[in-house]
Amino acid sequence: MTSILRRPVDLFIIIIFTNFLLIAITIDYTQTLYGSILAEEDLDFGIWPPAPILRAYAWWCEKVDPLLAHNPLWYSTMAAFSPFLYGPFYVVAIYAFLTEKEWIRIPALMWGYGLILSMIVVVREELYGQYPARDIPLFLLAYGAYAVMPVVVMARVAHLPVFSKPNKKKQKTN
Repeated sequence: MTSILRRPVDLFIIIIFTNFLLIAITIDYTQTLYGSILAEEDLDFGIWPPAPILRAYAWWCEKVDPLLAHNPLWYSTMAAFSPFLYGPFYVVAIYAFLTEKEWIRIPALMWGYGLILSMIVVVREELYGQYPARDIPLFLLAYGAYAVMPVVVMARVAHLPVFSKPNKKKQKTN
């Protein structure tokens, strides 16, 4: 097995998947459970997610993302994919990229296609919908990784073998 430090693209993917996992189990989990968050008072500060995450969520809704603040049913339904479907995928994918498991190819392609389709809907709604983003550059910066990473990952796993195997042929010695 090749060290992850010698595979910078895989290391980058692992770092991004770790970030996506943390967002899935905090921000996206919050979006799935709550209705509209038009003010911090709309939040119920329980055990999970931590209060600072919820406050940041409320700030983001107010300053940048009114669609997230209004959180229509279709949007909270799409958000549920993140903690309950993509979250487990991120855990498995982190393991697979760390340990060079070939079987990650099909799940990674499925994840990529699913996330691209979701992002097309969300970005279109955020730019042209009923509740457009208030700060489009900041919105695009924050959501950009969700548009770019599926392409990066799908390109990374497009060909077999996904992880190159060291040449096991022994050279003849005279």
